[in-house]
Amino acid sequence: MRVKPFPENTADDRGVTLIELVVAMSIMGFFTAIVATAVAQMYTTANKAEATQALQSRLNIVFERLDAEIRYASAISKAGTGTDGADQYVEYLNVNGSTQLCTELRLRGDILARRTWTSGNTPSGGWSTLAGGLSSTTPFTVTSTVGVRQQLKLSLTATLAAAGPAAGSHTAEFLFTALNSDATATSSNATVCSEGRAGT
Repeated sequence: MRVKPFPENTADDRGVTLIELVVAMSIMGFFTAIVATAVAQMYTTANKAEATQALQSRLNIVFERLDAEIRYASAISKAGTGTDGADQYVEYLNVNGSTQLCTELRLRGDILARRTWTSGNTPSGGWSTLAGGLSSTTPFTVTSTVGVRQQLKLSLTATLAAAGPAAGSHTAEFLFTALNSDATATSSNATVCSEGRAGT
């Protein structure tokens, strides 16, 4: 029996030409770039969402710490600026039985801090930090409309980072109403607890 020789040239033996290889690699590179861009965008979006959440949490902590105090304040002072122009202040008065307790809020640099003292005394030091990384041109706005309770509005911008994928800032405004205040006595409220500004 005679065996036929295997043909030297068949379609199955031709392999891949250089042009076909280049075209295939180009198509694969194109789709790889699309997928890589989508993944990078997902990470950027996730980082920004996480940064916003962290900023909002920081501001919410400030709100929770101050809400109970200011809500039951009997008077809020007029907001003002320190003598060196670096600090912005506001004070409010809480009455607990026979004790009159003053609380002062200060935004200096990027730090929001508070301190307390007994009304009539001049405090010295005693600042505790509420939050850092904050800024505002007008952090404290006091409204004393006749017939309405006094209100204190806080406007704060929290910044997480100046650069990078998580960079961002978030501005929040909080409005506190002093339920025990008497807005008809605006002249006396304007200077309540303001002796704290003479302290350090």
